[in-house]
Amino acid sequence: MNVSSLICEFDPLHRGHKYLLDTIRQQGADCIIACMSGSFTQRGEPALFDKHIRTKAALLCGADIVIELPVTFACSGAEGFAYGGVFLLDACGIVDSIFFGSECGDISMIKNAALAADDSRISGEIKRLMSEGMTFALAREKAVRSVFGNETADILRSPNNILGTEYLKALIRSGSRITPRTVKRSGAAHDSRNTSQGFVSASYIREVFISGGDVTPLLPEAAAFLFAGYDKAPVHRSRLSVIENAMLCRLRTMNVEELSHLPDMSEGLENRLYKAIRSECSVEGILQGAKSKRYTMARLRRCLMHAFLGITADDCSIKPQYIRILGFNKRGKEALHELKTHSSLPIISTPSKLPPLSDEGKRLFSLECRCDDLYALSGRKALPCGSNLTQGVQIVDS
Repeated sequence: MNVSSLICEFDPLHRGHKYLLDTIRQQGADCIIACMSGSFTQRGEPALFDKHIRTKAALLCGADIVIELPVTFACSGAEGFAYGGVFLLDACGIVDSIFFGSECGDISMIKNAALAADDSRISGEIKRLMSEGMTFALAREKAVRSVFGNETADILRSPNNILGTEYLKALIRSGSRITPRTVKRSGAAHDSRNTSQGFVSASYIREVFISGGDVTPLLPEAAAFLFAGYDKAPVHRSRLSVIENAMLCRLRTMNVEELSHLPDMSEGLENRLYKAIRSECSVEGILQGAKSKRYTMARLRRCLMHAFLGITADDCSIKPQYIRILGFNKRGKEALHELKTHSSLPIISTPSKLPPLSDEGKRLFSLECRCDDLYALSGRKALPCGSNLTQGVQIVDS
């Protein structure tokens, strides 16, 4: 059996994602495993659409098994996001290849960029440039350009290429046998609001949905009804603004030392955040108050979300400890037998009946439950606790 995979958010799953899934199938995949973020995302916000609806959409649009990327990696920068996904897919023991979209569409160029970005010769230059106020991403690009030239450095200027280099870095560092494969990205750029270039971005679709517009023409036909129907099922629709006061309450109880234990906290960022928290009355105000050339808004949003969720740097140092099955279809059911035989990690398919877990596994599962309980407050209507234990696996008969 040829098992391919991808790491994703699908918030929501749009036509570009469907194209990638179709391409993976056309290139010989008998089974496609999607490693998908759960309730919180890389942009430091709750997912607009809950993970169970996104799982069903993935299964209707070409994925055969959906597993959950733990929140400590899902709500992380590109390096952590990629590392967590690659680690889980490698632990499955049956995955042959991992696919991802990229602006350049050339796996050899992305591999060269990954090797350059991990080269010890550029680390000192990165530190020097960051000391001048540059973000890590820009400092790394300039350092790579100075040592490896323009062609390699240019790869590190586009978001999907950058994420691709992180997948390659994770595969290389772990000595994984999984083969990386890329598909040239088509349509509007990441985070673009342009609708004239074929596939539009997930961020634009979220904007349209939140403003009350019709998103149906922007989504794959097989899953459009799931996402479009959210306006009539408001308990599922999630917004950062809904939990803003809860976030502010949590942030105002934290001191500088507590902030310093959050993930990705360095160079005195905890002091900037503390000052902004004490002087601002909104999440946006805190972000603007802590902003500088060195810190991207996405990084700052993740810091605030980590604080709200109670995620520490110690939590993020723990490798994935189990494989959580969110859903599968008929093809996926066949592959699950192989996965259960070859997986190096315990498999959770019925959360109310957990398999034996390590102490770290219990800690991470408890953290995931807490984060889902907080996510349940982010819709138009608050939902009760416990969904991570009671929500069943999504099964699609196709």
